Amino acid sequence: MARAKNYDREKAVEAAMLAFWKKGYGALGVREIESETSINRFALQTDFGGKQGLFLEALQKYLEISDETVLKPLQSGGLTALISFFRQLAHGEAEDPRDGGCLMVNTVIENANLGIDDVSELTARHYSNMQRMFELALGWAQEEGELAHDFDLSSAAKMLLTFAMGVEVYVRMNGTVSAASAQVEFLVSQIESWRLKK
Repeated sequence: MARAKNYDREKAVEAAMLAFWKKGYGALGVREIESETSINRFALQTDFGGKQGLFLEALQKYLEISDETVLKPLQSGGLTALISFFRQLAHGEAEDPRDGGCLMVNTVIENANLGIDDVSELTARHYSNMQRMFELALGWAQEEGELAHDFDLSSAAKMLLTFAMGVEVYVRMNGTVSAASAQVEFLVSQIESWRLKK
């Protein structure tokens, strides 16, 4: 007879996401997974295929939240949406999990040593999508007359992606999202300088 699940999968995956975010993949042990998520050792193996499977599902959950709440507004927001995106990188709440850096950036760094192919594919897809969203926002700004017709959308989107990833590393190093406020405001001034005067 199959064992009945004694946990809510969605809530457990969200709890795992926060646990991996705080600890990282390598440092989070099975006992901690059990205590943080209510997923016991048996369920971890049978329902997720082990710790790595849970990690991948937790990363996917993070991406779903990020895509819907952070990236989606960039599709048709122009320069204002870009500025809002970067300002929120340096604005957090008390005990914000982002004080430890972005889960995806942290994962990219850790996976350089782990070499988990599925993780590499997932993080690459995320950052490719982020760059695409930056370019869509810039393209929308161009169509609305905010940017010059010959503005290099692709190069600017790549630069913004590099900045976004760098900010998260800086935040992780300093332990608080507000540490990047000055850098973000400098970038905002650069984005504003791209805007055509009317």
